[in-house]
Amino acid sequence: MAAKSLSPELTSKVYKGIRGADGVAHVYVSEAGRPDRLLAPRTDLFMLFSTGLDWGYYGNGPAQCALAILADALGDDLRAVRVHNGFHASMIANLPRHLAWQLTQEQVIEIVKDIESNFPER
Repeated sequence: MAAKSLSPELTSKVYKGIRGADGVAHVYVSEAGRPDRLLAPRTDLFMLFSTGLDWGYYGNGPAQCALAILADALGDDLRAVRVHNGFHASMIANLPRHLAWQLTQEQVIEIVKDIESNFPER
């Protein structure tokens, strides 16, 4: 069986986590042909943590980061809310806390597919 390829618009985003000298975490979205933009925290979907996104531990800031990345990458707010706990636990909490990191949109989607196959809806 051949692997499915994602359409170009689904593979063009890269999520980059950077911690400033002051320790504040920022997540940027890079898209071909566009300037980098700060990732919206999406507290309108679910307010897990109102003071910012974070990563590298299991907590509210990383959970909000997981939700924000998923909502942006998937373009499906309900699906993002549904899988954010699994994405938080399997990916965001395990990112290096004090180092820069990046994830492609394709990687995010593959992780979501894995979460959904292991924990199907009832």
